[in-house]
Amino acid sequence: MSKLNGLQHKRGKEKVKKYKRRPDAFTVHVTVEPTEEKFKLNDVYNDMTVAQLKDEVEIATGIPVSLQRLSYLDEGELPDQSDVRSNDFVPGCTVKLKVWPMYRELVEAVVANDVEWVFKLGVTDPSDYHTPASDYMTKKSRKAWLEERAFVALCLAAHRGYEEIAIKLIETGAKVNMQTPTGKTPLHLASAKGNGEIINTLLSHGADVNMEDHNGNTALTIAERFGSKVCSRNLFQFQWQERAKRIKPSKNVPLFAHQYHDSSFPVWKRGKSAQIYVSKILKPGEFEGTALSAPKSGRHPSLAHKQIRDATFFSDSQDSTSVDMESFPDDSGTLPPIGRTNKKTVMKKPLSYEEWVGKQKEIQKKIMAENKKKAEEEMQRKLEEEEKQKEENEKLGYEMWLAEREQEKLEKSPRHSLPYKNQPNVPDGRSLLPVHQDGALRLYLRSLGKSKSGVNYEDWLNEKENEINQLVKHLHTSV
Repeated sequence: MSKLNGLQHKRGKEKVKKYKRRPDAFTVHVTVEPTEEKFKLNDVYNDMTVAQLKDEVEIATGIPVSLQRLSYLDEGELPDQSDVRSNDFVPGCTVKLKVWPMYRELVEAVVANDVEWVFKLGVTDPSDYHTPASDYMTKKSRKAWLEERAFVALCLAAHRGYEEIAIKLIETGAKVNMQTPTGKTPLHLASAKGNGEIINTLLSHGADVNMEDHNGNTALTIAERFGSKVCSRNLFQFQWQERAKRIKPSKNVPLFAHQYHDSSFPVWKRGKSAQIYVSKILKPGEFEGTALSAPKSGRHPSLAHKQIRDATFFSDSQDSTSVDMESFPDDSGTLPPIGRTNKKTVMKKPLSYEEWVGKQKEIQKKIMAENKKKAEEEMQRKLEEEEKQKEENEKLGYEMWLAEREQEKLEKSPRHSLPYKNQPNVPDGRSLLPVHQDGALRLYLRSLGKSKSGVNYEDWLNEKENEINQLVKHLHTSV
């Protein structure tokens, strides 16, 4: 229950959402067979299941879903799992509501507002009322059965606004906070009809205003859904009264920034304590002065005034040049250690607002200059890397171009068709003559140049070497 109250307290802070009717909703009429009453359901749509339809019927008629038997077009009972579309519902149609025979007479008696008749039908414990089924019940089961009948009668009386029956039922033991299978209490059903007097009666007898049904609706949300403003206002007021009773004042309440010092003195004019107040409400790094340039926070103003007073006193004395201010004992009467030289503190003039703004601008300029320098260094590094990569690519391209030119010269040379030197040996061990190998004979023939017929002596030697190699290969293949 405490968890439920906590959820309700949290929900109370939120803005209550108004109920919105679906655009595809239509109206259906419900006729209660025992009492011949007719009710209207305005929020029926095709995707709604029969179980959801019974939930709406419970709010409209006050009859719990456990007693309902709905039928349409014939006497057959509608299955809870089916939907409205599959049962061929049309706007403005009429659905019959039958009550289980065990509770039929009780429903008729409550609707007729006959107190004597109601209390003859087993709504109190003990009771002489019995049915063929109740004769075989145990004592425990019969007690639960009588409590359920009293609760059904209370739901109908709260829905119809019969205050006399409701009061007598509660006084004889009917549970005001008992719930139907869908989680609704008599307070939910009374709120749906806007019965203010019966609502006050239920609340005065202990009805829980914060109890929710299975859809998360309280009595207040149901009253707002059906447009009962008076009931909504009463329920809302009672809800906050109950919350106020449970709230206990906190003993240790934290103080706000302006409560740490006495605000009856105009400290903002002289700046004695304003810096302490401002330092508690401003962000770190903000200007901690006032419009009259109060000193920065950090030391209590009384200590600063005392230090100024002492410095003024010792500076006027004869020994002010030889005696240090801090060599005197403080308020506790203790002297500083011997041999330690303490430097006299110099009071700094506090920054004005203009000086503080100028200092902040200098800091920003310094940061911007550093960022700009880093960006320029990064750009220079990237340019150097690009230049280096370009030089490497150009060098590689020149080497490839040079290699291609050499290859072209070799292909155009008349010796290109000759076998390469250092050819491998034949398999039987006979080696081929090296072709185009510079030796003494080749160098000599090269120096002779050409014969009278115009034949080059070196080319003649190459042809002879090729003939010998071909002869060697032929001998190898014939063997």
